[in-house]
Amino acid sequence: MSTNAEQQSRPGLKSGRTSEFTLFFNVTPGHGQQIRAIFQQPGLAEMRKEMISRIGTLHDARWVLFDDDTRLLFATNFDGDWDAYIDDFAAQIPDLFDAVLQHTEGYPGIHDPNIKDFVLAHQATAASYFRAIPEATLKDLQKGQRVQEAFQRLLDEAS
Repeated sequence: MSTNAEQQSRPGLKSGRTSEFTLFFNVTPGHGQQIRAIFQQPGLAEMRKEMISRIGTLHDARWVLFDDDTRLLFATNFDGDWDAYIDDFAAQIPDLFDAVLQHTEGYPGIHDPNIKDFVLAHQATAASYFRAIPEATLKDLQKGQRVQEAFQRLLDEAS
């Protein structure tokens, strides 16, 4: 469990109720293609939908290989507390993180007791972070979408 001082010292900017999260890793030499292969597996789109629903606070995620596949970026936006977010990855989608990050230097494994220290060592705070609707959580946006769809059905039925 984290103290308030630890939570306040976590990197990442907030915009309303959402935080940005950016990690940079050094790829183990020659392992860029293995990382690319993970993201080219059949059925990945369906797996992503399931992972997003399991996390419940993840707005988006992107993995970028750069510098001739020697560096890896992982960037997301999430609702809530940093520690809970990391705990969610370990509890809800550990296999993806182990599959990808095993190809980076020094990765201890998602269940290692020092994983949060590893993440902190690789996290960089954005110079700027902006959200168009900063107070809307993912759950708020999903609810709004369901209401809009129901309203449109009602209008279609009435016409």
